[in-house]
Amino acid sequence: MTQPEDNRPILEKIRQRARDSGYFQLLDMHIENAHDGVGATHINVDARLMHPQQIVHGGVIFTLADTAMSMALLSVLPEGTVVSTIEAKINFMLPVRSGELLAEGKIVHQGRSTAVVEATVYNLFEGEQHLGADVLELIHRRNREVAFLITRLVAEVRFLLAPRIPESLS
Repeated sequence: MTQPEDNRPILEKIRQRARDSGYFQLLDMHIENAHDGVGATHINVDARLMHPQQIVHGGVIFTLADTAMSMALLSVLPEGTVVSTIEAKINFMLPVRSGELLAEGKIVHQGRSTAVVEATVYNLFEGEQHLGADVLELIHRRNREVAFLITRLVAEVRFLLAPRIPESLS
């Protein structure tokens, strides 16, 4: 997939943050693109990703899809916007044993504070592309500064409502 010239600095920032993430390093997950409401991620299948039945663990497939959908949404949001998954539905189509996994995400609907995104995960092996999973997800978005203020406000309210130790006992 070709990345538009004007979006490459944003994509490179996203990729650098991913490279710095322990989770991305653990899975050796890579971001292919994030632009115009479309995101793509990939991972090479190896023994680390298998569960005892020798197929890729569903959590790995979901993580890949979730990341592709997040990339799709982040590509159209102002820098610094925080997103988090609030609901998801995944349908696994075929077991994955080898090759590479490619997830392609896109925005279905974007509102003021939530977005519906979908992803398709493909298993690429032996020169063929096989449908591995379909995912539909609801993501909440908020400005980083607003999220910080809400977190502080919640902490202050908790402090004010916390039971007090009587001074005679302290």
